Amino acid sequence: MTVHHDHTPPAPGPEPVEERLRGWATEDRDRIAVTMLIQEHALLARPAVRRVLVARTDDGVRADWTHLSLRLTDLELDDAEYAFLEVVLAVALGRQVLLDRVLPLGERRLAVVLRALAAWAGVDTIAVGTRS
Repeated sequence: MTVHHDHTPPAPGPEPVEERLRGWATEDRDRIAVTMLIQEHALLARPAVRRVLVARTDDGVRADWTHLSLRLTDLELDDAEYAFLEVVLAVALGRQVLLDRVLPLGERRLAVVLRALAAWAGVDTIAVGTRS
């Protein structure tokens, strides 16, 4: 019995939402806030966060920062997650946030915030991370 194998590669699936958001985010604040979420990864991977944040448009997707800010308390986040999203929203929407909101973040999320602040300031020469 002869078996014929189809060597046609499967059709590509839709781009991951992270890449679609990255493609949408052309304004500095949007780009930096989306990058923060992508680097942090855990929150953007949550279906509840995606439902509140990601808005479908005719052109693809966009981040709906206002909707996220209005529904933030509905997401059942711990203090560190909540604080991180507050900082992301402060960047995205140009809002003020108290500096002490970084206290519960932990090392990984704090590094994301520090890289974002450096990028926002237009500085790409500051290394954020563990020194050897």
